Amino acid sequence: MMGLGNNVFLPMTYDPGDVSHDSDQPVRGSWEFLALKKPVSKIKQKIRVEICVQFAKVGEIDTLKEQYAADVVIKAKWREPALDGQTITTADAIDWKKYWNPKIYIENTIGDPKEKISYRVLHNDEGHAFVVEKRRVKGVFMENLELDDFPFDVQDLTITVASELPSFEVELIEDIEEHHLVNRQSFVDEQEWHLYMHTETERKEFYIEKSEATIKRSALSVKCRAARRPGYFVWNIFMVTFLICSLCFATFSVDKNRPHNRLQLSFTLMLTAVAFKSVVNQSLPKISYLTYMDKYLLASMIMLSTICAWHGIVTTISNKDGSADRIENIVLTALAVIYILYNVGFIFMIYLFPCKRRRLMNLKDREYREQLSLDKCFSPTRY
Repeated sequence: MMGLGNNVFLPMTYDPGDVSHDSDQPVRGSWEFLALKKPVSKIKQKIRVEICVQFAKVGEIDTLKEQYAADVVIKAKWREPALDGQTITTADAIDWKKYWNPKIYIENTIGDPKEKISYRVLHNDEGHAFVVEKRRVKGVFMENLELDDFPFDVQDLTITVASELPSFEVELIEDIEEHHLVNRQSFVDEQEWHLYMHTETERKEFYIEKSEATIKRSALSVKCRAARRPGYFVWNIFMVTFLICSLCFATFSVDKNRPHNRLQLSFTLMLTAVAFKSVVNQSLPKISYLTYMDKYLLASMIMLSTICAWHGIVTTISNKDGSADRIENIVLTALAVIYILYNVGFIFMIYLFPCKRRRLMNLKDREYREQLSLDKCFSPTRY
């Protein structure tokens, strides 16, 4: 086969039986070439799909399983030139299978969520048509919780919207004309969490197949945030642990010549602290790093262990000239000062780091409310 330009030449076999010997036409040999026009491939233009996510209802946030339940509304809007100038806007009058679709889905769902999808067509002043796909999804969503600041943590609740089409065909972007919304009134877990009203978006790309690293798909992550209410843990874990560890200094009132009584009291307090540590572990996933509560409980257990060790060491010190009493008074004062300074420093660290993020979230809420007020006064629309 030979080619020239956009023409393709195909070989054809000559059959002598098809040619009459009486014909005046000369025989042209055993090969004949037929020129066919080669179709020119069209380059598809990347279509931008505008995404708007509304958190209609946020359900229970499960820290142990690292997931949360929610009812969300996802609006996808894209340009459809084939519907320009038409007055039909109802979904029942249009066969949507004949038109292009970005094939939107949610990346971080768990199980089979319930979905309800509807379509409509909007036209701007120039008659350009835009298809709006409204998808209501109710289900459970996966979220990798960052628990370093537990129980003073602020968690992201993310909805990742992706397309099944490759990124060179479709691009998911944020809808600049319609804000993402968070319905705080229907928040189920209000007793344990505080839900913020602002949202943030992040554009991502995923690989369709690991074997084909060059093909990606576009995605858009929309996140709202919730801050844990730490009151339950402060009064039931931190305060009780502080009282238990403070009682260990009362063991110094027992005569040092009766170390078995001192150790008995100290070990009882130690086992109580271990029991509290087990209760905390039941409310957290198995993570490889320490939370703020872990650090406080471990510090209290170290203090209890140090006091237990001292009650064993003091028996080896001679008290002929009262040196053992003086040394014990110094040790008691030093341990008490260290424990008080640690608690003060711990409260200061909480104010500097975990509470700083909460202050930042409150600032973003104020900015979001101000932006909504401005948009209500000056809101240019295309439709």
